[in-house]
Amino acid sequence: MFRSVFSKTAAYLIILVFVVPVVLLFLFGNLAKKQIKNASTPIPTSTSAQNVPLPSKEDIVRTFCELIDEDRISDAVSMLNTSDDSTRQSWGVSLNNFSSFKLITIKPSSIDETGNSFEVDINVTLKENLQNLPIPNNGWVNGVNKKWIGVLDNGSGRYKITGIASGP
Repeated sequence: MFRSVFSKTAAYLIILVFVVPVVLLFLFGNLAKKQIKNASTPIPTSTSAQNVPLPSKEDIVRTFCELIDEDRISDAVSMLNTSDDSTRQSWGVSLNNFSSFKLITIKPSSIDETGNSFEVDINVTLKENLQNLPIPNNGWVNGVNKKWIGVLDNGSGRYKITGIASGP
């Protein structure tokens, strides 16, 4: 009887030491293979993410005004359709006159049939040292200013600002 209990215990011990680990390794090995396969499977990307549309003309005007309001004058000047350094510098000085430059409304100009001009209302605050100058600040006053901002396609579907005018 002692022998039969010992042989049963030995059999269980052999199963526990050798068979169970082999079965567990087999099961975990298959699980690991599935995880590696899933990790290496590329995630499909949508084609719409690859074909992001360029900013519209109106987006360009909005961004231009936001950059001026955020006092990012050099970024705003880079949106202008000019390659002349002295013209860019002049624009930089002019656009640096504002402590606030908030676009209120924007709509396509009713006069411009090309659709390259926008009638805008911009609420501006001139910097303190420029508010009472005897010479007008290029037609800008504190408060809401009606202006026309022109845009031009530079040939690649990207638009640049051509100017800001006090009339159409």
